[in-house]
Amino acid sequence: MRKWMVVLLLLVSALLVAPTVEATGLGVGAFGGVSIPIVQKDAAQGIVAGAHVRLSLIGMLGVEPNFTYMKDGDWKVDDLPGVTFKGSKVSAYGVNLILGGAGPFAGVRFFPFIGGKIYNLKKPELNSDSQIGWNLGVGLEFGIGNLGIEARAAGELMKLKPKGSRKWAHITAGLNYYFGAL
Repeated sequence: MRKWMVVLLLLVSALLVAPTVEATGLGVGAFGGVSIPIVQKDAAQGIVAGAHVRLSLIGMLGVEPNFTYMKDGDWKVDDLPGVTFKGSKVSAYGVNLILGGAGPFAGVRFFPFIGGKIYNLKKPELNSDSQIGWNLGVGLEFGIGNLGIEARAAGELMKLKPKGSRKWAHITAGLNYYFGAL
């Protein structure tokens, strides 16, 4: 049910901003990098990858529907030498608000962003768990015509039931392509 709600939210977001796409451009991109668990003893450094669509809303405000995949690294317990536990896998669908625009440009652009996501956590010794969460970060993008090369630093927080949370820091690099004129 939640996945359908997210898909519906992404489609409505795209439809609401569709009239501005011709004037400001539409961007699609992919990214990958390192995922670092924060205050979690049952996870080690892993990977993060994903894709996003960027649309300008008004002036410098943009919206970014996205999909993110994270895999925590395998981890060991000091008291159990030779025993390794599998890291969790997380997929997330969400929407970010970006301050700094989302159309094609030439030069350098700094952009802070904040967003909400629905996370699906899969851990070998636990049942799958879908929860809401938040992300916050900053990015730097170098525009060359319709291409953008970006670097980001972000924090992610996924709430758990009945209590607790999972937290990660991400450092990523990505490539964006913007449709439309400069």
